[in-house]
Amino acid sequence: MKRIILFFAFLGHILATTAQSPVSNDIREAMNNYDYEAALQLMEKTPSSIPLLYLKGKALKELGRNNEALNVFNQLTKQDSLNPRAYIEAGECYKTLGKFQPALLCYKRVLNLKPDHKYARIQYISQLLNLQKYQEALGESTALAEQDSSATILHLKAQSLEGLYSDPNIQIGAYMEIHERYPDDYLAASKLASLYIRNNYYDYAIETCEAYRKTDTTNATVNRLEAQAYCLNQEYQKALERYQPLLVQGDSSFYNCYYAGISHYALNQPYEAHDLLEAARKHAPDHIDLLYYLGKACSKTLWKKKGMEYMEDAIRLVFPQDSVVARLYGGLADCCREAAEPRKQIKALMQQYKYNPQAHYVLYKAAFVSFYHLKDLESTEKYLEAYLKTRLKESKDQPQEMTEEGDIVINENNRYNAAEAWLQDLRKRKKVEDFFQGKTAIKVNPPTSK
Repeated sequence: MKRIILFFAFLGHILATTAQSPVSNDIREAMNNYDYEAALQLMEKTPSSIPLLYLKGKALKELGRNNEALNVFNQLTKQDSLNPRAYIEAGECYKTLGKFQPALLCYKRVLNLKPDHKYARIQYISQLLNLQKYQEALGESTALAEQDSSATILHLKAQSLEGLYSDPNIQIGAYMEIHERYPDDYLAASKLASLYIRNNYYDYAIETCEAYRKTDTTNATVNRLEAQAYCLNQEYQKALERYQPLLVQGDSSFYNCYYAGISHYALNQPYEAHDLLEAARKHAPDHIDLLYYLGKACSKTLWKKKGMEYMEDAIRLVFPQDSVVARLYGGLADCCREAAEPRKQIKALMQQYKYNPQAHYVLYKAAFVSFYHLKDLESTEKYLEAYLKTRLKESKDQPQEMTEEGDIVINENNRYNAAEAWLQDLRKRKKVEDFFQGKTAIKVNPPTSK
């Protein structure tokens, strides 16, 4: 018995030693030198162990082989199930792959093991935000903010409020709190300035950017937002003072070129405006306001005809193509049908036909609605007459198409045939009704004289 106990104790020692066998210096050196391919090749020749698996997963992840890395870290969650690191590494891979729900579960597992693990808590809230579970994220971030009011935690709370509420004042208030506590946090300053600009509070946007610039005058994002606010506030010279360094540094993004171009145009500098607006047009060739200002700028330069073309392009974009409008009215007609609004349905059908005059079948649809839903025989007859007038003469001589089973094939020619038979039937019924109502007199030929 004693021998058996000693044997199992020895075996356990051997297994534990194997599982935790040290990683060779060659592997560690390759990892430290970011030579992950070499490290992975060395690992293939080394007995597997938990420390080695962590390094293998890291090497795969750094090489962008995230699916392979995830398989390794999922293996570790089974072999090293009480170690939070295994779940964090798996969660990081899931997050990189855009699989936010599994990532959320990984960080939740860490919190079950270590409730005070701050990194896992932050990542857990981030995944809630990615999954648009804003109410849960707000609860978690608010509770965490009571213990830690760092900028990172307050940003999570602000994002939760932004997702939950469309009221700009609530959103502005959330980021204002961060900006006041941490005036050197450029994320809070830029987000707050963006919200001010979006809601036409240009003076407040400028004030926010200026407050941040007291600690850092080089931040491109903040300078870009302040320049935009100056332009929208019609302070064009100040806008150009902010835009000029950005443009010199090669920041030729759409909004930089667009608002700088508008500023030059407002200051009666059409050639400078033309060059910048042309650069902006490369990013957004169908931007209507850009084409408007570019056309106006060209009209004051040598490119006057080009200016006319830009204005014509802008006008064309403002008014959608007839085919688009016809499709929209067709959709409206379908919605009216489902909502049991036959009069509105007919009105939409007539608009559809106006923008697509080749869709003659729409007249047949209007006749159908008038007859079966409105019991309006006069309008039914009118729509059928209009529909039959669109029929080509040669189509009348075509035989009626039938399937092998003897069913009528529904096509335009057969629809015309059905409309013609329907109209004849309506007219016959009308004659009979008129006769019995005394509206039709019997014609008597006068006697002939002998």
